[in-house]
Amino acid sequence: MADMLRIFRAEMKRYYMIQWSNLGDTFSWFVFTFMMFAAIVVILNGISGGDFGDQARLLVMIGWITWMIAGDCMAEIPEEVTEEAETGTLEQLCLLPVPLAFILGVRSVAYFLGIGLRGILAAIVLIFFIAPLPFAPALGVLFFLSLAGAYGLGYLFAGLALIFKRVGAMTSLVFSLLILLTGAFVGLESLGWIFDILRLAFPLTWGISLMRQVVGGNVTLTSLLQNGELVGLILHSTIYLILGLAVFTWGYHSARSKGTLAHY
Repeated sequence: MADMLRIFRAEMKRYYMIQWSNLGDTFSWFVFTFMMFAAIVVILNGISGGDFGDQARLLVMIGWITWMIAGDCMAEIPEEVTEEAETGTLEQLCLLPVPLAFILGVRSVAYFLGIGLRGILAAIVLIFFIAPLPFAPALGVLFFLSLAGAYGLGYLFAGLALIFKRVGAMTSLVFSLLILLTGAFVGLESLGWIFDILRLAFPLTWGISLMRQVVGGNVTLTSLLQNGELVGLILHSTIYLILGLAVFTWGYHSARSKGTLAHY
């Protein structure tokens, strides 16, 4: 336990020192977030014939920020594996007295705290120009449940990265597809059975749909619990997390048995 706490503090310090030395990345992230959001709103407003009000823009903002934060956290875990393999320190990292999955988890938590603060600040600024966001604790619960599923997908790709070393193209492809297949911009509920498949196949689709319902209507955690939607999301994210950790464990033991942890 003492080793875990020491490594946790060291990794958190390491991450924020790196971020402090790369303030340009943070600035670029904000510019990209605001420009893309503005472009999306303009396009959707044109498609709707100018009938894209504050409520609709607020729903887009919820999906956009969720996709940006959760998607980035998902992509960060396999990227850490690839980076360590490139620099030749992956094998040394595995020799530490704590599991590699824990180290990657700590780094992803540090990354989330950084990207999460950016997301909160971006959301506050966007809400200031759109409409007040109703106080709904359900949004936080649904977001973190969705994030757990995204972490599961990240560990799955990290497990593949331990075997194949480079999975950046695959991760980028899934990251890009998620913006369309999660309903981040436009709700997918009208697709019927196709939506049912998408919300089971991807880690963010179900959560974003429920968050949009919370913002757009009188939906609470209690009502979501009563109709089974909350339980379904919990099970879905748990399965994704277990599956991701299982693939990661398989990839780790497979790479160790073949002696390819130090190879790139």
